[in-house]
Amino acid sequence: MVHGNCVSIGCYAMTDEKIEEIYTIADAAFRNGQSFFRVHVFPFRMTIENMQRHRNSKWYPFWQNLKEGYDFFKNHGNTPPNVEVKNRRYVFNKSE
Repeated sequence: MVHGNCVSIGCYAMTDEKIEEIYTIADAAFRNGQSFFRVHVFPFRMTIENMQRHRNSKWYPFWQNLKEGYDFFKNHGNTPPNVEVKNRRYVFNKSE
């Protein structure tokens, strides 16, 4: 579940302002005939500088994998990739 109010009991929580943005986009997508939409979430802007800043985190190897998706998005005209899991890693490729 994704919701606002910045609280969570196992859900992905965020501010009310940000969840309102997601709900508005979702509503527009469904009203215009889309049967689903994707939400890609990253722990921070995954620039080279930020990755370097966080290189000592225990999560760094996982974040390197997420950065592949972040870079895909940036390098393909801000088009979200299709995401699959193979061998316990995310694999990013063009959406169909």
